[in-house]
Amino acid sequence: MTDGQVDHLVIALGSNHQADTAFACAVSKLQKFGEMRLSELVTGSDFTGRSQRVYHNAVAHIALTKSMQYTDIETTLKQIEQACGRDPTKKCAEYDYEVAMDLDILAVSIDGQWRMNPSRLPLKSHDMQGVRQVAAFLLDLTD
Repeated sequence: MTDGQVDHLVIALGSNHQADTAFACAVSKLQKFGEMRLSELVTGSDFTGRSQRVYHNAVAHIALTKSMQYTDIETTLKQIEQACGRDPTKKCAEYDYEVAMDLDILAVSIDGQWRMNPSRLPLKSHDMQGVRQVAAFLLDLTD
């Protein structure tokens, strides 16, 4: 999944701490990559059941202005998470698994070919809802 130039990107965004601020920060930074479509926000409890926090999730499809290497995108997304308030030391029981911003790659188009991130399959219901809104064509790839 990592060879070649990425020209389109589908990302899951999630937050369970100061979500309004974290989403505004992440969207602002992600828009710099290119033309972005953002799904509606889905709010719900932790599907794993380990946290009492309310989770806010969305999906973004970005047509990159300039193609990038997959590994460079991963590195940049981690930097955006931290700039938007993520503190990896707080994703533990002591802090009720606090995550200000989580950005996960769901799919990429590399040299014109769409590839799903196998570690994200099957898609969670909130991801599926977001994908239906901004990148429904990906659903054919998950069957």
